[in-house]
Amino acid sequence: MRKGMKMLKRTFGSVAVALFLLAGADQAISQSNVEKKLLPEEQIRVRRFVGIGPRALATTPIYQTSIGAGAKRAQDWHVVTVNYDSAPEWMNDLLVEFHVLTMIPDPETRKNLYSLYKKTVRYVDIERGKDHRAMAFLRPAAINRYGKVVASAAVLTVEGKVVDEQSETAVDLPEFWWRNPLVIDSPALTVREGYLLNRTESPWALVNPDDYEVIK
Repeated sequence: MRKGMKMLKRTFGSVAVALFLLAGADQAISQSNVEKKLLPEEQIRVRRFVGIGPRALATTPIYQTSIGAGAKRAQDWHVVTVNYDSAPEWMNDLLVEFHVLTMIPDPETRKNLYSLYKKTVRYVDIERGKDHRAMAFLRPAAINRYGKVVASAAVLTVEGKVVDEQSETAVDLPEFWWRNPLVIDSPALTVREGYLLNRTESPWALVNPDDYEVIK
């Protein structure tokens, strides 16, 4: 009987030690995961930004349908693109604020008139990888009516922190022009809504949809 009790105690002792070691391993793994968590600015790296010029022009995609001919000629859209890499295995989301500025001379005063277009796009479930694309599309009507694009910018935010700001300009503008009062509060500038679209709102919504992150 005593021998059996001793064996039972040894068994319980071994189980207790094993559970203790497992708990320690779990804690070590948990701490390791915490240590590996990247800061917001470490989670993405912008590879390229295209905001102005011929590189930013794209003709409306053409879809084959059963409807008869008669469609108008495809027009050019202005497409702002941010190519970036992501480091974490998964990112919950990435917020990108797009700003686009067009310019046209006033036919009466000959002074330049400016139009500002803004769009905030939230991308979710971003898997680790290279050459992700965040894009905004300026409607052809904006270009035809309010002039060519002379500046574009993109502000990238991760976990509430701005991690990168990109800009291209074809005219003389202050640094961070999209939030500079000298620009955005100018009487020569008008903010126009509804012209700058995200991908799902554009004619490109059904073009290779699996190549792009989900927009929420």
